[in-house]
Amino acid sequence: MRKVIMALAMLMSWQCRPGAMAQTDRAAILRYLTELPQKKSARLISGQFESWGLAVKRLDDDGNYPHVVWEKTGKWVGLVGAEYHNGQDVNWEKPNQLFEEYWRQGGFCQLYLIMTNPANPGSFNGGGKCDINLVLDPYHPYHTHFYRELDKVAAGLAELQKKGVVVFLNPFAEATADWFWWGGNPTDFIRLYREVHDYLVKEKQLDNLLFIYEPSCANNTAMQFYPGDGYVDMIGFSLFVDYNKEIDSQSIQNYSQLKSLGKPMAISQWGPRRGGDQTGGQDQPPGDNLKLMRGIQKYYPEIVWWMNWNYAYAIATPDNSNYNARELLDHPWVINRDGIKPR
Repeated sequence: MRKVIMALAMLMSWQCRPGAMAQTDRAAILRYLTELPQKKSARLISGQFESWGLAVKRLDDDGNYPHVVWEKTGKWVGLVGAEYHNGQDVNWEKPNQLFEEYWRQGGFCQLYLIMTNPANPGSFNGGGKCDINLVLDPYHPYHTHFYRELDKVAAGLAELQKKGVVVFLNPFAEATADWFWWGGNPTDFIRLYREVHDYLVKEKQLDNLLFIYEPSCANNTAMQFYPGDGYVDMIGFSLFVDYNKEIDSQSIQNYSQLKSLGKPMAISQWGPRRGGDQTGGQDQPPGDNLKLMRGIQKYYPEIVWWMNWNYAYAIATPDNSNYNARELLDHPWVINRDGIKPR
């Protein structure tokens, strides 16, 4: 009898540890996402990116993007996104505050990382070139810079782990593109991705992470950059279209090959029009939010969640907003925060 009591006590102690709860939630979430394409309705989780680092606003702030979407539609998206970096530094306090609140209220959380270029830390938004071999060389200054920054990221993720928050982690956005310093060479990128995965999971013992591999939709090299099944939990696509264009069968390159891997699939960056940062001038006229549903239903039905970017790309903005926002979030396929399982 005494052994039974001790075993129960140990089990209860394990279950009460935040890390243990995150591990349980992580497995349940992954199973839930994997099963969504089998459903006839409520199979696609809505998402809205908020902002970066110090610019992230509280959920009750009128300028917070998910809040704006709620004001316009009466719906809270299922998934909220943010980024730790703000310029050339890591600032995780405000993103974590947003994630913790959204998680408590039943939503999911996605974190993007735009790690600064170790060869040129002052470059904008992770741009420029860098020799990844030197980043992974323990004796090189690039290595020191990168891992000092990664340690700050890990500290923020550890705080979320303590609160039991599971994070959809996108460590290297648009991996197959050449505008970020980690893009360009598949072999080097895979080494870097795997090193970061193992450092966070094994060295830092973070078990609250679901890793996303995100290729760009603009080229067909996604399989060459794929880090491997043991390092990837989900596959996300970065997809932006002109305001007057629909999603078609060629919008996502390598979709069939990546689908065959059996991972949950997502559009992890999305915009129904192009903003001034992509046009080089003015934002395009508002786009139709429902083009997302038309494209997914016709060509990419295995997609289980999406994330609108902010600014001109958002589901809704106070002015000059993309239209059919309410119709998008009311669609029978869409899961908003109040419909998420197993949360």
